Amino acid sequence: MLSSTFPRWEGDTEPGFVFDLCRHLAAELEVTVLAPHAAGARLRETLAGVSVVRYRYGPSSWEKLAYGGGIMANLRRNPLLFLMLPPFFLGQLMALLALMRRLRPAALHAHWIVPQGMVLAAALPGRTRPRAICTAHGSDVSALRGGFWRRLRRWVTLRCDRTVAVSEALKAQLVSEGCPPEQVDVIPMGADLRRLFVPDGSPRSNAEILFVGRLVPGKGVDILLNALPAVLAKLPEARLTVVGDGPERASLIDLTRRLDLESRVAFAGSVAHASLAAHYRRAALLVLPSREEGFGLVLVEALGCGCPVVASELPAIRSLLLEGQAGRLFQAGNAADLSQAITGMLADGARSKALAERGRQHVLSQYDWQAIARRYAALLMPAAAAGESGGGHA
Repeated sequence: MLSSTFPRWEGDTEPGFVFDLCRHLAAELEVTVLAPHAAGARLRETLAGVSVVRYRYGPSSWEKLAYGGGIMANLRRNPLLFLMLPPFFLGQLMALLALMRRLRPAALHAHWIVPQGMVLAAALPGRTRPRAICTAHGSDVSALRGGFWRRLRRWVTLRCDRTVAVSEALKAQLVSEGCPPEQVDVIPMGADLRRLFVPDGSPRSNAEILFVGRLVPGKGVDILLNALPAVLAKLPEARLTVVGDGPERASLIDLTRRLDLESRVAFAGSVAHASLAAHYRRAALLVLPSREEGFGLVLVEALGCGCPVVASELPAIRSLLLEGQAGRLFQAGNAADLSQAITGMLADGARSKALAERGRQHVLSQYDWQAIARRYAALLMPAAAAGESGGGHA
């Protein structure tokens, strides 16, 4: 498994969805993860039965491309990091080739077409080779536009045996770029909806608005902040908690000051993934104001906890929220429409609760990790069975 987003240590606040997939696959497959090194992380360790190998691509003080908001956000924040792109790709490629020689894996699975899919495609031998799967998550498609990137994505998908898109909308975008539709499966990311993201009977606030996610432009936290004054004009007791961190934190705090919202907005920073459930159980409402979104995993987690949601009307989100039957949708980028959606949901508790319950039943049947891992295993298991004598790694 190749990923640039993975816990750097136990209890890390980095998004853990790739790790969660690995943990569930490890019940049937021997899983090794290749991820970038970062200061303070071990080069090799085992986490929850998953073998983790972290490759070096420079001095520790310069290994800052991944994590903390993601590669694209880090490049925007510090253009000098463009100098680290060649060693980042080369380090990953050399580490992957070494692992392939040592482990003789039955299958290789890259998360994000760029950059991990590119490395996977470059590493594949011409003849006998492991089964190759690449998952597109959204930012690797929407944030990289233009003919060069379209051709690159098409090359990666044609080199792989299967490509996985996390939503039907993302698959449609890949197909429009020339990726063969018969080679693209749709499998969303999952959540632990049986043990972690579940209601526990805790009292729910009637005024706390919650955002969870990376503080990057695509998540649209500035839209939410601009919508808040109109919400407060009708519901003065409302308040916003922002959970997450990223390169936009300072500018968002500055916007909060300029809007005179400092007493109504709390920036909680990053929290451990397991601690998110308490936030979802307490909040009156989760808002996802994204400008672009490949899937929207925080919506699944929130609904699993019975938390009502408001989200941008984007193709992937419309599908997840059953065209507005499992949560309130608003016009993406429109702060006025968002304020009306939030005010309406906070003012009508019965409707919000009904939407959240419908959403909880929907995500429980479609997005629990057990079901998602089984679908991924179905792509990997034939190769694993055929390659049992070669080590059986994925």
